[in-house]
Parts: sequence; structure tokens; C-alpha cells
Amino acid sequence: MPSRLSKIFLSGKEKEAAAESAHSIRSSSGSDAPPVYEERETLDPDNGLPPPDVTAGFSNLKISSHGDGFPTSEECIAHLKMLECFYRLRQSVASQDGLFGITDDVITAQNIPMDDKASALLAKLGEKRWAIYVQRAVDRFETWWNAISPDRHWPDRTQLAEYGKADQICRSHLSKDYSFDAATLPPVDVLMVWHAFQLNPRCYLEDCLRQGQMKLWHSAMPFEAIAQSINSTTFAYEDRAGASTYFTELTSRPWNNLDDESHRATKCPRCQTINSNVPWTDPMFGGRDSGMTDLAKLEQEVEWMLSDGVGYCDKDFAYACQGCGKYITHDTLRIGRFVADVKLLQSRNVPMKGTILGIHGIPSKAYKVKDITTEQIDMPNRIIKAGEHVIFLPESLLELYTLGSVRDQIELAMLDKKLLRQARGSLSSTLLRHERVGIRKLMSRYWDNSSPFALDLVSAVIRQGSFVEKMHHINWLHSPALPSTMNRLTTKYGHFMTIMRQYPLKMAVPTLDVDLAWHTHQLNPAQYMEYTVSQCRQFIDHDDKIAEVKLNDAFAWTSKAYTRLTGQPYSECTCWYCEAIRESHTSHASRLFNGSSAQAADMLHGSEQDPAKSVHISAHNAVRPSDDAKYSTLSEKQANELERHYQKACDRAIKKGRKPPKRDDYYYSDAYGHVVYIPAYSPYVGYMPYMPMYYPVTPGCMAVGAGAAGNCCSGTCGAGVAAGGCAGASGSCGGGSSGGCGGGSSGGAGGGCGGGGGGGGGGGGCGGGGGGC
Repeated sequence: MPSRLSKIFLSGKEKEAAAESAHSIRSSSGSDAPPVYEERETLDPDNGLPPPDVTAGFSNLKISSHGDGFPTSEECIAHLKMLECFYRLRQSVASQDGLFGITDDVITAQNIPMDDKASALLAKLGEKRWAIYVQRAVDRFETWWNAISPDRHWPDRTQLAEYGKADQICRSHLSKDYSFDAATLPPVDVLMVWHAFQLNPRCYLEDCLRQGQMKLWHSAMPFEAIAQSINSTTFAYEDRAGASTYFTELTSRPWNNLDDESHRATKCPRCQTINSNVPWTDPMFGGRDSGMTDLAKLEQEVEWMLSDGVGYCDKDFAYACQGCGKYITHDTLRIGRFVADVKLLQSRNVPMKGTILGIHGIPSKAYKVKDITTEQIDMPNRIIKAGEHVIFLPESLLELYTLGSVRDQIELAMLDKKLLRQARGSLSSTLLRHERVGIRKLMSRYWDNSSPFALDLVSAVIRQGSFVEKMHHINWLHSPALPSTMNRLTTKYGHFMTIMRQYPLKMAVPTLDVDLAWHTHQLNPAQYMEYTVSQCRQFIDHDDKIAEVKLNDAFAWTSKAYTRLTGQPYSECTCWYCEAIRESHTSHASRLFNGSSAQAADMLHGSEQDPAKSVHISAHNAVRPSDDAKYSTLSEKQANELERHYQKACDRAIKKGRKPPKRDDYYYSDAYGHVVYIPAYSPYVGYMPYMPMYYPVTPGCMAVGAGAAGNCCSGTCGAGVAAGGCAGASGSCGGGSSGGCGGGSSGGAGGGCGGGGGGGGGGGGCGGGGGGC
């Protein structure tokens, strides 16, 4: 799949965007000298007004504690400041020539013009540097996660069931929180991974429960300490209270990611030898030709160099173990993780990943709300325990080469009626629906994920990068109306939650402003869970992997429901996509009688808008199924329908004397250190914001076909479960209204995985509506 970064526009558009880019960069950096004028007006020093302080809105934030955990405007501002810090970090890392052995001279030494196409190639080098940096950050996060509570107890299945049924497992009086302050904050790369992890709330809860980290679960993101540690001018993350010393003493690792080891210590899953010299990457940059004049050939060479490595951060990782001589690969590491968890289950009764939370995201009972499916989701543990001397022998499993072979073993177990009767404790060997879903949830946690966590955190961080970039471009931080904007978006988020409560079987999709408040709420995980369970009777998930078709349909429905509830337009954006969506849910009768939908649509056209700075659909979680012919047909059909509504919106705009919305809206990006021009993303249009071949797990695709990644074990359920999809009230799996970043949908914690691995891939849909996966 090509990258959006390779999309190049016509020269007129490039010049227009370049001028805007240069102006914005000068404005945001504050580092350039002001223009020199020949004559300057003399100002009266006694009566002149000082220049406005553009940092006044976020320099000295004071965040007070509150009981319900609902996001405040101050917390949203602090969150924005942290996101801008992450954006600047990515710029800095991506633009460091020579970092991780990736040098710019493979492009700059060639005989090609240093224009926008060269910038696009340089941006690809930057993306590969960032991909490696993020993988190192995840490795450091795992060290920090283990170090903050080294003696924690991993509860067994009996303890989890006992405390869960008593509604005690998520209560704060059993687990006090950590008191993070400026002196105990982790470094910025670890903070960034923790942030992305918390934005997959069901996965985060599952891991905190399973690994005995409930003290961390009850710890909200320390916004005030973080905001104080970020320079308000440069947005650099600074150690102002000895946090670097604390972190190094705690983890035995340096504060700066780039000062950490140049090689990774990797344990062989077969012989347990620790190989200390595994390279992070093995770029093929040596001995390349210089003076190349063929741009197309150079593009091919760059793609090959960036995607053909065999280091730990590369897709084709392979390293000969120093102990047994067998190759360690990403596949063998995934099998090793599965086998290690099987051993924990068989020896200490610690549940496998994906088997703790019920369909509604609740471990039996929480905040007086029961999830009666929790016991059925536990079925994989019982099957593995029943077959530990027959099928699930760790020594035999380690001889397998891929998780596809593990899937085959589970399918064999499901054909063994005697084993199933033993596992079910029943005369019947027929698995119930949610017992089958439990098996698929189990596999979704290990497919494309060799980490100890419920999801691939590298993919989660990369997908959040799209939202981070959108927040940078909207630039609310430097708006003089910052406080009122934050108050307005938290109010809008409250309406969004009302929609999720009123329509538990539907998927609601946020706009960018709603998503900021929603993300901020999730960064106080325990109180977010209490709020959503109490309000919606399910733990609302935030899946960051949703098929574009579902995202588009659900956004259209959410826009209509929001306007019906409030009388206000949902997406305050006049780009072609949002105009088409509004056209799709504004009926002829509403136009004729000037109904609420028509009035809301007409509110937005009083002035020109910049699509790069408008409140658009929040589509950072959009993914494209990579192996389903039916999906391609459906996608094409809905894209054509969207085009039809767009043409109607154009006709209506012309009839009212307005300019029709442009199809070629763009924004510039310098996230990887070089300015490139990117079409404004909408479902079906524009490229996904990452190069899949640069990552061990593709962040922006997922497989949904039966038997594909995560869609495993015949007889467990329809293929839709692995995409996070179920049909809600119908109780049948098949993708219905689910999988989404938004509440109330049918997909429980876990349904989704797939070839894209990571992010929401183990995260399932959001919310549990009746019988979701």
C-alpha cells in the first residue's frame, strides 16, 4: 500500500502550500528574526501595549482533582501541550541525519533536483528512523512497567473470579494509585507509549488485571506535572526535578532513548539463551551508487533499502541464536510468548491473554453492573488445561514455526469431543457462542504480537501519530480563544456520551474535538471506566482499528443523531467529505420545511474555512482490510454513494451562490523533518499515513478473511469478529455495526486483531451492545 507521503500535487498547489507552510513554521517556531523595515514607527514606551503572550493559555496550568473524572478544560489543554511535545519529538528524531545508520546522502548525493519529490523521499527516511525509535521506546516502556512494581502478584483465575463476582476487582480501595510528580515522571518516549496504551482502555485494563498492575490502573495521567516539564516555547520535555536520576536508578536504563544500547538483548524462545547483540535494524545503506539521475529507480532503491533489513525493527527480522543456532524471527517470538503464557496457565493458573473481560468489557461485575459472559470467555483456559498432556505440550508447541500452526492445534482440540466435554464440565461438547468468541479473542492477542501486552504497542503509537499531527495543524494551543474552545468541546463530548448511552447497539464516531476530550477522559482510566459503566452499563472501548466502510457509515449516523439531539451541526467543517455526509442525512423534507438538519448545515457557511484547521472526522483509527474481495466491492459501492452526495452538495452550493467544496483539499506535513503535501484524509480517499513495509506489523491494514490473521480456528465465529465486528443485537458475528472507535458498538474487548496487529487489533469494538464480540 503506497504512503500518503508519496502523493505529489500540481506545481501551483505545491507553491501555494509551500508558502503557507513557510509562514506557519515561522509563526510556530518563534526562532526567526522579524523582518527588517527601513522605517519604524516610534512607539511611546509609557502608553504602548506589550506584545501578546502566545503561551499564556498553557504555561502555568493548575489542575485540581475532581471526583467524577469527566475531562476539564485544563486537562484538555495539558493534553494538547503533551501532544505537541510528541509532535516536536517526532520531527527531531526523524530529521537526524545518520541516526540508526540511515543517512540522507542516499538521496542528497544523487543528481536529482532537491524539490518536493526529493522531500518525499527524505520523509521516508525520517519515517524509518521514527519507526525504530518507537520500537526502542516500547522496549523501554516494558522495562519501566516491570520496574515500578517488581514484586507485584499476578492473580490466578480463581482469585479474579472471586473478586470479580464480588464487585471488588476494580475498586480503588484495594489498589491505591501511584503519586507521579515531576521527580518521578518517566522520559518522554516512555510517556508516549504509556499514553497510546491507555487509549486502548479494555486492553489496558486486561493487562493491569492480569499482571497485577491495578495500582497503575488507578493512576491518572499526571497532567500538571507533565505540563510543567514541557517547555512552553520549544515544547521540549525537560527534567526539572531529578526525574532522570530516578528513572535510571529504577530501570538501569538512560533517560534519553538515543543514549540506550545500540543492540537489543533478545531471549531465544527455544533454548532460552539471551542474545545480547541483536541489532535494532540492519539497513542496506552501504555501497550504494551516487550520482543517480533516474528518479523512479532511486525511489525503488530507497524502498528496498528501508524495507529489506533483518534487524529486530524490520519486517523480515532473523538472527541466528548464539545458543542453539536456530533462527529467531518475529514468528518464533510470537510462538514463544504464547508458550510462555501456556506454561503460566498450566503451572500457576494465570489466565491467557484475552480471556479476562466479558463481552461488555467487565470482569464479571463492576460498579454494580454484571457481565454474564465473563465465564464463557474463560473457555480457552479450560480447553488448554484439559489438553495440557495431549495437545498443548509446551515442548511440542515450540517446534512450530508460525501461529497458524498454533491455530491448527486449537482446531484439533475443538474436534475432540471428549476434551471439550471435560473443559465444559458438561455432557455436551457443543461450544456456546461466547465460548467460541473467547477462543478468537485469545488468538487475537498473540497474532502479530510477541509482547507481554494485549496489543502491539508500536502500532498503537504509530496510529496515534495521525491524531497528534491533526492537533498540531489545528493549533488550538495558540488560539486566544483556547479556554472557551476547550469548554465547548467538553460540552460536545458530553452530548457524544449521551448518544452512546441512548443507542447502545450503535457505533458513534467522534470528530477531532470530541476525540480530544474522549482521549483526555481515557487517560484517567479507573474513573473513565466507572463513568462509562455507570452511564452506559458497559465499559466503552476506544478501538483504534476500524474498517473504513464502518467508519464512514457510523460517522454519517452519528452526525444525524447529534443534530437531532442538539440542533447543531456535528462536524464543523466544510471540506468535501463532511459536506457530502451532511447531504446524506439531510432529507428533502428537512430542506423544504427548514428542519433542524437543514438549519444546522446552513450555519457553517458564513465564512471561509481552512480544511487543515477544521473539526473534521477523527479518522486516525481507519484501516483497510487487505484480503477481502467482498470488502473491496462494498468499499467501491459506498465510495460511489459518497460521490453522489458530494455532487448534490456542490449543486446546492452553486444554487446558493457559494463556492462548491474542493476535492483536492490538502495539508502540508513536516512531521518527519521535511515538508510534503498530503491530501486531507477521508474514508476511501487519500493514502494511509504510514509505510507498511517499514514496520514488523503493518499499522494501517488488517486481514478479515476467514483463516487470516486473527480470524482463526474454524467453527469459532464469523470472520467479522477478528475485525472487531459483530451484528450487535442480532447476536451473530459478521461485522454489523461494530468495531468502531466509538461507543456503544457491539464489539467487546478483543474481537479485533488481524494482519495489522497492534493497536486496537486486540482491542475489539467499543462497547458491548447486545452480544458483541
